[in-house]
Amino acid sequence: NGNQRKYPLNEISAAVDNLNSRIKGGYTIFGELNHPENLQIDLNNVSHIITEMYMQGNNAIGKAKILDKHPKGQIVKAILEGGGRLGVSSRGTGNVNEGVVSGFGIVTVDIVATPSAPNAFPNLVMEQLSNNKKIMTLAESVIHDDNAQKYFRKELSSFFGLS
Repeated sequence: NGNQRKYPLNEISAAVDNLNSRIKGGYTIFGELNHPENLQIDLNNVSHIITEMYMQGNNAIGKAKILDKHPKGQIVKAILEGGGRLGVSSRGTGNVNEGVVSGFGIVTVDIVATPSAPNAFPNLVMEQLSNNKKIMTLAESVIHDDNAQKYFRKELSSFFGLS
């Protein structure tokens, strides 16, 4: 990665499995906006909660919920809504010997401007949209119905606060 460290696949996989087990066991994995200088979670800097992690090939994949009622979550939301691109970076422990990491453990995954891992820029998924049944029903109808297209535009405008 950009930190000139090598993380063997078995180390990443074990760390991801451990983190996901903690999540499934009811442990809340808070993430912060930016990496702090230590491994402690500072609730004043929390911007999101990691809800899931798993391996997909050689990549650790995760999901997070932005805490848009928390000041740091509001910053993240504003950057994303403004068209900014944010990255993610794991914060963890381990031993480094000649640049190779062993005994890797993930404490959390933080939101950063410049991630050290290549392509660590997550896709934004607006689950609110998929949970709005009125919009989804209209979206299905809009394909074949001119009147539905009119109402669909109206509902989307309302949803995004444009009306």
